[in-house]
Amino acid sequence: MAAGFSNPRVSKNPQNTQLSYELPHRTHTTKVYPLSSPNGSTIILQGNENGVKIIWRGGRPFKLPQGATPKAAQTNGSNKAVISLDSDEEEPSKPPFEDKPEFEDEEQEIDPRRPYPSVLQTLDLQFGTDVLHISVLPNSILKASGAPWRGIDPLKQKIVFTATCGDNTIRLITLPLTPPSPLSKDRDEFRLTPTIANVGNGKWGETMIILTGHQKTSDGVSMTIDFEGKQSSTKDESNTEPETQIIVASHSKEITGLLQLWRILLPIPSSSTMILPFQSIYMPSPAVSISFNPSFSEQHSSHLLVADNLGTCRIYNYKLLVNPSEDPESAISEQGSWLISLYPGFKNSKPDSQAPQKNMYSGFGRKTIVDAKWVYGGKAVIALLNDGEWGVWDIYGVGPGAKRGVLGQQSIKGGSRTDFNLTGYVEGATKSSSKTSGPPQIAQSKFAPMTPGTRKTTDLFSNKVQPSGPIRGSISVLEVPSTSPHLTFEESILFWLGESYTLIPSLSKYWSANPRRGQSSTNIFNTSPGSRPIKLEHVDLLGERCTGIEQAPKSSISLHSRTEISTDIFIMGEHRFTIFIGGKSVMPKPNQNAYALQLVQNREDEDENMAEDRMIGVGSGELDVNDIDRALARMENNERPGGRLLFGGKGKW
Repeated sequence: MAAGFSNPRVSKNPQNTQLSYELPHRTHTTKVYPLSSPNGSTIILQGNENGVKIIWRGGRPFKLPQGATPKAAQTNGSNKAVISLDSDEEEPSKPPFEDKPEFEDEEQEIDPRRPYPSVLQTLDLQFGTDVLHISVLPNSILKASGAPWRGIDPLKQKIVFTATCGDNTIRLITLPLTPPSPLSKDRDEFRLTPTIANVGNGKWGETMIILTGHQKTSDGVSMTIDFEGKQSSTKDESNTEPETQIIVASHSKEITGLLQLWRILLPIPSSSTMILPFQSIYMPSPAVSISFNPSFSEQHSSHLLVADNLGTCRIYNYKLLVNPSEDPESAISEQGSWLISLYPGFKNSKPDSQAPQKNMYSGFGRKTIVDAKWVYGGKAVIALLNDGEWGVWDIYGVGPGAKRGVLGQQSIKGGSRTDFNLTGYVEGATKSSSKTSGPPQIAQSKFAPMTPGTRKTTDLFSNKVQPSGPIRGSISVLEVPSTSPHLTFEESILFWLGESYTLIPSLSKYWSANPRRGQSSTNIFNTSPGSRPIKLEHVDLLGERCTGIEQAPKSSISLHSRTEISTDIFIMGEHRFTIFIGGKSVMPKPNQNAYALQLVQNREDEDENMAEDRMIGVGSGELDVNDIDRALARMENNERPGGRLLFGGKGKW
């Protein structure tokens, strides 16, 4: 366990095991870095009120420092060294500290009382301001290989992330993947001058780029990689060698909504520099989330998904210029193109007796989007709506049984809406009001009319918790190894809406098990693992509101156990974060033919098994080595559970 990081509070329930870690500061956001450190640790980035806290969890531990040989005790005056009092020479300056952490060859054995990875190391990057949002490069880009991706090889050895800060700036940070050694954190210079350890001074091997342009705090950020320079619509430009660059996009609530993009050329300079945006787009309404397409294709990697607070998803291409600047040095006037707009449905206009009576027109209007993300490698979009509905827009027709996507048909139907190709519901934010605890509720009479005075009295004692402000939520998408030979990877989807958390272990299996619009050939009794959503139960943040959700690949400890929860789930509170591990064990169900063959084989082997039981059970009260090997093998194979072997006695097991 890292110094200064407390042990988690462990709670178990029939569905999962929860590890709750207390934090000394207020946390705004959390991200799990797609790459692991060289020693195998999972890297967690947490934006808090002081900066960014980096946590290395699990992996091979540090090697213990070799103990220095103790010096022999000497009495005063026993040293025969001559001290020159007339020397004016200064002591030679110490060389700069170079951290070379060393790790053990194997991971540390897990304590059976605490069967979970421990926190190996932590690092606090002091920004001097709040860090509200964090973005990292997509997993597909960081793990890409080949000639076109050689330009990002230096980035694969570092932690690269962007952070939106409370001082209206956005900072691009690079940091080594390897956790700093305990000796590095215990330097004497940090004790004398603690401020030199702040981010930007390079004491941790980090670099910092400051992106300016916002007049208000950013509400979200996303980043990607571009291998081409600035595109222009003119045809007389000579072909130049493509440059590798990082593209950062950010949105804020300035005026009607502002979207800005920055370009950072690689390699990133070691000294702190400030960069202005090369595109600024004013939108009709503020955005609620943005994300770049994670596709490898150069044609699609420049697509930015933008969901606004009026209930519209748009795709923006910053490379398809519609208003190129005549002055090459004045790139601020560049404008990209909006490719497509996706519209969800409308709210239910039926009167709801449980709905608040303050707004008589609350049932009208388009459903608002809580969050939207790319799925299927950037070929489809998943959106979560404020009423608990979620759906997938199949942009390029990659879903099961799809003949064409949204681009191949008329996307806007009657009523200005775009039908989902796959849809579902998660539980809403408000808890049920049918609890026995609390004061009794007053039922509204069906005969006596409600006056303004009696309505206020009824609402005061009705114990109805009305949500204040827009509902909070998010979507987490993570690629997990596929269990099917037909798929290279699967996607685990985690929804957070209010106080509800729902997991879809495999989106492709869920899509195959549920009917598509216009398709009736489906198995409604499909119960294969991953084909049904899982509601996370007993989520306890000790009264704090949730600030975000994340997923990470399962730790090496639980890789061999197959459970219904295929990832490690992170749920963040304001001063704590909880990790959900484990889950109910699942066994792959064989098909009917394999099951019938297994029954026949079991019947044929029944007599042989009984004979072996008799051979093991009888004798002079002792077992030879062969008998013990057979007994242990059968116990491991679990062929006949529920019994026990009677050593030296007659009986069956």
